Amino acid sequence: MNFDGFDIDRKTRGILDSLDSGGRMPHAVIIESRDSEAAQSLALLLTMYAVCESGGNRPCGACPGCVRAKNRAHADIFYPETKNKSKTYDAESMRNLIKDAYIKPNEAAAKVYVFDKADTRLSTISQNTFLKLFEEPPQNVYFILLCENAQRLLVTIRSRCTVIKLGGEASVDEKAAAAAAKIAEGITAAREYELLLALRALEDKQLRDDILTALKQIFRDALVLLSGGQVRGDSGLAKNLAARFTKFKLIEMIELCDSSALQIKQNVNINLLTTRLCGEFRRISWQR
Repeated sequence: MNFDGFDIDRKTRGILDSLDSGGRMPHAVIIESRDSEAAQSLALLLTMYAVCESGGNRPCGACPGCVRAKNRAHADIFYPETKNKSKTYDAESMRNLIKDAYIKPNEAAAKVYVFDKADTRLSTISQNTFLKLFEEPPQNVYFILLCENAQRLLVTIRSRCTVIKLGGEASVDEKAAAAAAKIAEGITAAREYELLLALRALEDKQLRDDILTALKQIFRDALVLLSGGQVRGDSGLAKNLAARFTKFKLIEMIELCDSSALQIKQNVNINLLTTRLCGEFRRISWQR
């Protein structure tokens, strides 16, 4: 991925490089940051990436698509505006946007919708209206949600997005972080029983989301290391995973966490889920 002209931190670059090289750029991204300029800069990079007409390292920054995107003048990049006094995206606007998302792009091969201050402007009603589109998005349609605090968005929305946090990671419960570390250790353990035992931490309803979030961050740290970046804090686990697994395997593990978070919200039997997770983590670990 080409970052020329953008001041993007090394950790975020590593994550995006890994997604790009794996051909798994997500259809929905939440950019969480208290620095609105940094968030908007990353959103601009992603919009240029989506509509870039170059066949090489995207975004090229020079093609007509990139130039129009940079000037916020591209026909296939939308910045929905709020029309009511409360400055929120109302349900009617969301329904119109949903209809528009199914219409083919005008110029590029993709469409992009960028929501500023999504955590305060997307009401619960509008998020629920939007949910079906997030579950089954049209091909080559991308959504970028900018916010200060992703936790204000519905879990059902967050679970369908890749969350990129700028300016430091949000704090995670210490017990959840410790449980995630145990699961990561269990993935590389010789005995399957150790992993299954560690996964039992997901039986705690209050910690499930934080455990999966912390576990995904461990995998992402490993991806950053594989991409030549550096991680803050204790990188021992990340180094171990980076030494054992390829980028593709780490991305698959992140996606497994995402799908598991979604299943939890759908009230899946937690015993069946932990058994499945154990089997899938082992399968990913040992596959060639």
